[in-house]
Amino acid sequence: MATEKKYGTGGRKQFVRTTVPAAESIASAILLLLLAAIGYAIYHKGKSFDPNLYAVRTDSLKSTATAVEGKAGTARSTPETRPVADHAAAAKPAAGEEGPAEGGAEGHNETPKPAAKSEPLELALAGTKPMGDTEFYNSENLYEKIDGRAPAYQNYNVQALRCRSFSVTAAAGSYVDVYEYRFDSPVNAFGMFALERDPKGHSFARAADGYSGEMGYFFRQGAVYVQIIASDMKPATLAIAKSIADIRAQKLPGDDSGLAGRRRLPAAGMIADSVAFVPENAQGQATLKDVFQARYQFDSAELPFFIMVAAPDEAAKAGQSFLDFCARFGKVERLPDASGGKLFSAQVFGKWKVIYQRDGELGGVFDATEAGKARAFVEQYLQGAIK
Repeated sequence: MATEKKYGTGGRKQFVRTTVPAAESIASAILLLLLAAIGYAIYHKGKSFDPNLYAVRTDSLKSTATAVEGKAGTARSTPETRPVADHAAAAKPAAGEEGPAEGGAEGHNETPKPAAKSEPLELALAGTKPMGDTEFYNSENLYEKIDGRAPAYQNYNVQALRCRSFSVTAAAGSYVDVYEYRFDSPVNAFGMFALERDPKGHSFARAADGYSGEMGYFFRQGAVYVQIIASDMKPATLAIAKSIADIRAQKLPGDDSGLAGRRRLPAAGMIADSVAFVPENAQGQATLKDVFQARYQFDSAELPFFIMVAAPDEAAKAGQSFLDFCARFGKVERLPDASGGKLFSAQVFGKWKVIYQRDGELGGVFDATEAGKARAFVEQYLQGAIK
């Protein structure tokens, strides 16, 4: 009689557990008890609130309560700009004056001073109507109006902003914004103007330091940097913007004090709108301050040229310091004097410089690719051939 074979056994002997060892049962029970205990602990911990977990540890803040010595703890990243005055260290009160308010940070007022009200910005121009009162801001609260751009203006010692918007009656919904930034000096007003200048702008006849852009007019008049911005490019709006620019350029007094270096930059060959002002650390030199520079087309080359005007001894000291720097990081050659100017050429980091110093003036070509053209430009400038 044939033996009956179950399907799927493969002919192997089946193993069936009939009992579980005691050790395995005990281990399983222990694991179950541990899981139950962990679950209960998590439930209880989450249900109970411990305020000490979120209490402020004042002892950990002691290291930040002491005054910072030396330089400010936060460094600025803006290159070649005048540093902002450190507001964290206030002057000691004079006799009879009150000290810092009780409860405030010693020597520091966290609340910006309100802007002093001055003369409202009025326009005697037909076709315009003020959209609101004149707004006034000072250096400390300027961020309220131009958040993100205020530090750049503070670096050039901005004193106040006066601004107002005017609707254009001939163009429904159109308006023109007028911003007048007042700085502590014409040279700093020029510095900010040059920093923001649009290289694609067109010259503005009413102001030597001015241009027109697609949406308005921008110029420096005395110590004031003016921005007149149209809300759109409608002909009526742009016409009003130009009329406002003409009025404000005529109204604001002209003052070019401190801009002697700017006036000495030659006009021949100057690339339009390339003039820049570097208040300090020009060319990476601590002795080069209040420098004006521009780019020039000369003998099929583009040459950057700078001028610093200072007292003769200060200019001589800055020139010697510059020469020492170039000798330390490159090759220097003293050149024959030209028209009363002492010259040297230097190749530093693969680029050429030809520097002169004459009386109270220091300047020259920098970052040139051809030494001969740089030298020719400087010598012709000193001879008066390039004006």
